Amino acid sequence: MNKRLLLGVLALTGIAMWVTMSPVAAQGSWYAEFFTNRDLSGSPGATRYESNLNFDWGDGSPDSAIPADNFSARFTRDDYFEAGTYRFSYRSDDGIRVWVGNTLVVDDWRDRQAAWSFVDRFISRGTHRVRVEYYEHGGGAAVQVAWERVSGGSGWRGEYFANRDLSGSPALVRFDPAIDFDWGTGSPDSTIPADNFSVRWTRTLGFTSGTYAFHASTDDGVRVYVDGRLVVDAWRDQERSTTNSGEVTLSAAQHTVVVEYYEHGGRAAAHVWWGLRQTPAGWEGRYYDNTELRGGPALIRDDAAIDFDWGEGAPVDWMPADQFSVVWTRDVTFSANFYRLNVRADDGFRVWLDGALIMDFWRPMDDEWHYFDGTYLEGRHALKVEYFERSGRARIRFWWEPMGAKPSPTGPAPRATPVATLPGPWQAAYFNNRDLSGSPALTRSDAAIDFNWRLGSPAPEMGKDNFSARWTGTFTFKAGRYTFTTFSDDGVRLYVDDRLIINSWRPMRGSRSAAVSLSEGTHTVRLEYFERAGAATVRLSWRGP
Repeated sequence: MNKRLLLGVLALTGIAMWVTMSPVAAQGSWYAEFFTNRDLSGSPGATRYESNLNFDWGDGSPDSAIPADNFSARFTRDDYFEAGTYRFSYRSDDGIRVWVGNTLVVDDWRDRQAAWSFVDRFISRGTHRVRVEYYEHGGGAAVQVAWERVSGGSGWRGEYFANRDLSGSPALVRFDPAIDFDWGTGSPDSTIPADNFSVRWTRTLGFTSGTYAFHASTDDGVRVYVDGRLVVDAWRDQERSTTNSGEVTLSAAQHTVVVEYYEHGGRAAAHVWWGLRQTPAGWEGRYYDNTELRGGPALIRDDAAIDFDWGEGAPVDWMPADQFSVVWTRDVTFSANFYRLNVRADDGFRVWLDGALIMDFWRPMDDEWHYFDGTYLEGRHALKVEYFERSGRARIRFWWEPMGAKPSPTGPAPRATPVATLPGPWQAAYFNNRDLSGSPALTRSDAAIDFNWRLGSPAPEMGKDNFSARWTGTFTFKAGRYTFTTFSDDGVRLYVDDRLIINSWRPMRGSRSAAVSLSEGTHTVRLEYFERAGAATVRLSWRGP
């Protein structure tokens, strides 16, 4: 099957599920207007409601009142969006335009063949009017539109140029979760040369009021602008060991940050981050729109306490409700005593005391309470708490109490819940292509499917992009219903006894879950995965009855 067609079919399947789950107005119904001309003028010749925007009329027409050629159509519907970057997939013969609210996200108003295309756009949270306009000139007539959320936050819009001076049209445009790259002697993408290229990253972020220091460590040149003001200017050949900085005072609002970078020759690296200059009164909270605390934070603020229950929401409007992380730091003065340090969280967390890791529960969990007992503290000590939210409810509370005090976690006592397990070993086969074809480049036994190769590869004999893997294992299960969960970047398929239960075989990043009832005994589990480009990660776990 054509890869773009496959993406489109999957996207259409995904949107059907998504619409069912979302609180939308006019749920599942498009108001369709068909015109007897190509420019949507005059009164429509036919109107009706359509449950899906998925049409291929061939050489015919949508209605007996509409000609087979030289007609147009307008489809409108209200839909609810969580804040995030969405991939809009479309196939049309001929022209098509798509608006979300007042934002034109697809502009392909020309005679074209019916082939799948897609664009990525950030959509703010809320209910938006979606409008699709289409015209048919001659020959075949088709229009299909679908979308899916591909990342929680907006990310950085990266424009990559095959020259050093950001000139002409970019050779590649993509969304990067962070400016945190070390390409070595390679390049960002097969379309970009390893030397003499440049990049412009753009992103709008929310800031609390204060003075911020922006830092850039690059090989080679870099410039950083905030709202058009040049804050860091180091447009010269240099090594990554050099860090360039600049300061700017910002109001409590959203501000646009632009980072420009060029690579001359040799190694290529770009790292940009920032922080508040003044000392917070409470905890300094750095919020990231990824689960890896990677790159520059989406938000830095002064938090009076680590005591949050965001429910199904996000810390702030411009961040994702899922797939985010936070690091809090603070120096605290303790009265002499033995203390218990407590954390209650959904999902994972880590706690450091004076630079020593004392609690490490960096895994998905459902509202669990953990504590560290019997540490003697007196005077000033440094605390750091890291947290990530994968999906569903987001909650974390951190507190301490003298050992003579009775533990007092807020809310009901922790309940016994089935724990997600990472079983193994697995028989693994790795392929230097995206479709598991031919002979594997590597076979081995993996203790668990829990990998984050970042921008690297599984092994020296494997490429860092465009590879795939298949893991197979046979395990003993008790009778009951099991929930299987994957987290990956990019595509995954999961089979239990050759039954396909998770099918997300497309470029993506995120979690997928499915439940299946199993009889007591042994069952064979098979996970297939492919990596397209950029970050590479894959994880499989399941919960028992």
